[in-house]
Amino acid sequence: MNKLILIVGMVVLSLGAYLVVASHRANDRSKNLQNRAALVCRAIGDQLLHHAGDTQSRVLPVKQLGHGRFQIEFQRSFSFDADTLVEIVGSNILASGLPEQYSVNVLDCSNSDIVYGFQIAKVHEDIIPCLGRVQPPGCYTIQLSFDNLAAPLIGHSDIPKVAIMLLGLSLIGALVIKFPIRKTSEPMSGPSAKTISIGKCQLDAEGQSFSDGFDTMELSDIEAKLLTILAQEQNQLVTRERLLKEVWEDNGVFTSRSLDMFISKLRKRFRQDNSIALISVYGKGYKLQVK
Repeated sequence: MNKLILIVGMVVLSLGAYLVVASHRANDRSKNLQNRAALVCRAIGDQLLHHAGDTQSRVLPVKQLGHGRFQIEFQRSFSFDADTLVEIVGSNILASGLPEQYSVNVLDCSNSDIVYGFQIAKVHEDIIPCLGRVQPPGCYTIQLSFDNLAAPLIGHSDIPKVAIMLLGLSLIGALVIKFPIRKTSEPMSGPSAKTISIGKCQLDAEGQSFSDGFDTMELSDIEAKLLTILAQEQNQLVTRERLLKEVWEDNGVFTSRSLDMFISKLRKRFRQDNSIALISVYGKGYKLQVK
């Protein structure tokens, strides 16, 4: 379940990051398209004036009336025919790569009446009335509206990228399931695995140290081995033979007094705790007695 949550989280975060980036890119594309559309509108106005025989007057600054809606204004009156207007608008839009779904309205400057208009659409038949008719000279403004000038959030060119990203995330998820993330073993806090409690005292067999609650003392190799055996058999008799075999077998030659000497040293370690006694059992061995 945790692995599934991890994979889903990775996918959601990755898609979220991608959508944020794609959104910024879409905004940039939309601005570029709006700027390009304004330039196309100016080119349309310029070519209309040239076709009317006017090479001196200006095309006034193009106005953006809203998203995807532009208005072309002229300095002087001019005349145009419907066929020329349709051809000039269509060729400029086709060459610019702008959406080929748009409508054009020509308005009379004096009263804002629509004197001519047409619509180009891919989803149904184009509406282009009055072809072959010539409009008399007059003050005209031309409004050009695009049905969809916003850049898509995810375009056709982005689909392969999204597919590759999802495939990569799926592979990562499969690897996580097949090869689980192993937790690194953390160092043990507090007493080590070899720590043995003896009453209120603590024996660290691995670290060869002994704490009586007040001080921590280092133990020699032999002391640590002896005390570990006795501590593991608290309140039980441990024979001399066992102690000699397990402690001194790999430590070379020893005298009969060696064991007694080290037992005596260990007794001194317990002086602060009266509940602990290291007792000699005559002829048999020793017992670490803990009350």
